[in-house]
Amino acid sequence: MSENLRHLIRSYLQTRPRNTAEIVEHARANMDGTSIEQIEKLLKSDAQVVRVDLVRRSGVLSSGYKICEWATVDWMKNRRGEQ
Repeated sequence: MSENLRHLIRSYLQTRPRNTAEIVEHARANMDGTSIEQIEKLLKSDAQVVRVDLVRRSGVLSSGYKICEWATVDWMKNRRGEQ
């Protein structure tokens, strides 16, 4: 399952960076039984995925909180080449 999850996440991150909440939502929609802990562990341990930034996510009941934004190494290399 972890290789399938790894492939799913890498594919999802190919076009642009995504935050952790978006990745979790996408993974759960496409793979039953995926936990947040599994996804976070995979994101932190995958050498082809890097943390890009912290982004603020606002909520209705709170003033907001910060979550990680992730991208693939290939996306980062391509992005740097364009600048």
